[in-house]
Amino acid sequence: MRLSFTRAALFAAVSLFALPALADEAEELVVVTGTPRPSTVEALPAEVDVIDTDAARERGALSLDQALSAVPGLQAPRSGPIGQQSSVFSGGFESNHTLVLFDGVRIDDPSTPESVFDAGQDTLGDASRIEIVQGPLSSLYGSGALGGVVNIIPRRGGAGAINPRFELAAGSFGTVLAGAGADGTLGRFRYALNAEGYGSDGYDIVPERIATHTGEKDGADLSTLTGAFDYALSNQIGLDLLLRRRLANVDYDPGFFGDIGENPEAEIESETGLWRAGATWTASDALSLRLSGGALATDRVTSDAGVTGDEYHGDRDFADFSGTWSVSAWTLLFGAQTEDEEIGAVSFGSPVVGEQQHRGVYVAAQGAVGPFEVTSAIRQDDFDGFGDETTWRAGAAYRVGDAARLYASYGTSYRAPSLFERFVPFYGNAALDPESAQTWEVGANARFAMFNQADGLELVALYRSSKIEDLIGFVGFAYGNVDRAEIDYGEARIAVRPTDWLTARVVYANTDAVNAATGVALQRRPREAWSAELVAESGRLSGQIAWRQVGARLDTTYNDLGFWSGVSEVGAYDILRASASWGVTDEVRLYIAADNLLGERYEPVNGFAGAPANVLIGVRVTP
Repeated sequence: MRLSFTRAALFAAVSLFALPALADEAEELVVVTGTPRPSTVEALPAEVDVIDTDAARERGALSLDQALSAVPGLQAPRSGPIGQQSSVFSGGFESNHTLVLFDGVRIDDPSTPESVFDAGQDTLGDASRIEIVQGPLSSLYGSGALGGVVNIIPRRGGAGAINPRFELAAGSFGTVLAGAGADGTLGRFRYALNAEGYGSDGYDIVPERIATHTGEKDGADLSTLTGAFDYALSNQIGLDLLLRRRLANVDYDPGFFGDIGENPEAEIESETGLWRAGATWTASDALSLRLSGGALATDRVTSDAGVTGDEYHGDRDFADFSGTWSVSAWTLLFGAQTEDEEIGAVSFGSPVVGEQQHRGVYVAAQGAVGPFEVTSAIRQDDFDGFGDETTWRAGAAYRVGDAARLYASYGTSYRAPSLFERFVPFYGNAALDPESAQTWEVGANARFAMFNQADGLELVALYRSSKIEDLIGFVGFAYGNVDRAEIDYGEARIAVRPTDWLTARVVYANTDAVNAATGVALQRRPREAWSAELVAESGRLSGQIAWRQVGARLDTTYNDLGFWSGVSEVGAYDILRASASWGVTDEVRLYIAADNLLGERYEPVNGFAGAPANVLIGVRVTP
């Protein structure tokens, strides 16, 4: 398996035919996530973050979880090197409460035990940007959007017949990433093709403090092939097709009876395939209708010395109808969705088989009421097994001149029980109810002229409070709706631009997430998190130095012998990163990024080692 670079590079080349960069100038950004119509960030009753994936790569982010980890309010701890399990915690919510989309299509694996999306195996080459909206969005997207939505926006065809791009990067742990792509427009046809391969020897998952540590490396091979196509039949009717395939082969170290141990022969192979075809009819300047459908297929198999272990196979077929109707300053979005899910798995030798159907309808509106920009939505879902679930959200944003914005919102959200939770033998429960939440949020941001800069000082503050009911846990040896939680989340950001080429930012987040019955803090939610960065950009040169601190938090812990030792508080850790990039020409850009400069030994997930000091050097060519 360790000839990873050869396979990764060949796949990317032949298939032509930790810190992300948050986009600046928020008032000019137009986003499509969490809104009935493409809107500026300033018009939404939420704090929206947008990651420029090219800039994130230049700062050392190779995978989705690395790009997300520096977004305020998000934690994406990974159980070892790139390729290992990485869960997203948004604003203190559970790891299965953030919905991840690819171009608006949910890509969570229906076969996973708790429908947790794994953010550790997706690279960034096929994404033009990533939009993150935190807060309840089930009223638009349905199940799973309690803590927020991450929407990966793919690359699209640009002007001209062909716009090629190539990228090659290499770094520590024998890491190599190679990518190639092309996009363009040929008359009425527009296309974008992207292929990317990643290979690394990795490092030992087992921390040095644990007696079973041997230094045996745990690497990964990842590859992704994506195509986005659209064709204009006429000025009113357009067709589109989205294709995506992701492969992963990852070493891991399963211990016996849940302990932490080395296993040089254990691997996980996974494959995800997605397709969607759609048609859009622009009936008039005011009315547009869209019909689309497709399927997601996921396969994940564990093996040890060639002997197959657990298997997880999931399928989701989906169809969507939606329409937008604009009248004066208002836009109305309406739609209906249907999903059919199936799971076929073998877990600890027992078969897990189940299926369910889901239907949903929704209406959302956005428009101006005097000085307020109002956004609202309501949705009704019907699932096999537990019936109807109604969610809604309403909010308003108020502009104070050109310098400031105030907003407030309230919403409800839910997560449907997973097929695994309902149908796994012995401890499944087909009668589970959905997990549900009620959330309100207030926030403000302001920009002031200072240092002869129009936006020399920027301030952001928000507060979000949530109550979650019917959380699924264990009642004895079976799943049940047994838990409640309360989450209070506060955030403050400040950015100072003393010159037109230098920006300093500091972010503080405070998360108080507790079990409502016991008052005990929820695991892997640091009470405090800090980050700071200094960014310099001048002409073709840019550089950044960034620091992030993840505060103390509760976690499942393992002692120095590798045995489970209960749940207790683990200490904070600090990560220092630096990067620089240089546009040699308009077509060629070089970059270098260094992570964990101080060589801190840390465990993002207790019992699993964080990355030692490492460096990445890359080049991007866009002739």
